[in-house]
Amino acid sequence: MTERRRRIGVLGSARLGTDDPRHKAAVSLGADLAKAGYEVATGGYGGLMAAVSQGASDAGGHVVGLTMRLWPELAANRWVAEEIVVSDWFDRLRHLATCDVLVALDGGIGTLAELTTTWANAQTDPSTNPPIILVGPAWAALVREIGQSLVVDPSDIALVRIVTTASDVPAAIADLLSAGDRTGHRYG
Repeated sequence: MTERRRRIGVLGSARLGTDDPRHKAAVSLGADLAKAGYEVATGGYGGLMAAVSQGASDAGGHVVGLTMRLWPELAANRWVAEEIVVSDWFDRLRHLATCDVLVALDGGIGTLAELTTTWANAQTDPSTNPPIILVGPAWAALVREIGQSLVVDPSDIALVRIVTTASDVPAAIADLLSAGDRTGHRYG
C-alpha cells in the first residue's frame, strides 16, 4: 500500500496576473512545496492558483485542482494533473478540509470566505481541520482587527499562524507537521 503524500491546500486570488510580484512569489512557493515532497491543491483556476500550480508542476510535483461544476465555462489551469470537479463552494471546502495544511495567499472575497469558513470549522473541531497559515501583511492586519473588534477568544486567534512572505511558508509547514498536533491550539 502506498502512503499518501502530504497535501497542502493553497488559497489565493484568481485575479492577479503574471506582472504582479505576488504571482512570482506564488510560483516559487509551489516549487518549494513540490521540492519538499508535498502535493499541492488549489482551486485549479487562474491567478495565484495557477502560479502555485505552475511552480509545483514545473518542479515535478503533483497538483490537484478543485474546480467547480458551477463554472462550466472555466477550465482548470494547464498545470493541474488531477482535476476534482466539485459540485459547489461547500463541496470544495470539504475537500480543502482534508488537506494537511491550508495556506492563504492574498485574495479577495472568495479567498476570505474559504479562509473564514475553514477557520470557523477549526474553532469548532480543530482535530479534524487543517492548521492554517496566512501569508502577508493584509492577513496580519485582518487578524489584528478581528482580535480587537469581534467577540473572539485568544485561542481563536491562535488557530492561525501568520508569516511575512511566501518564502516563510515551507518552514512554517514543517514546524506545524513536525508537531504532529492537529488540535489547532499549538499553531499560533
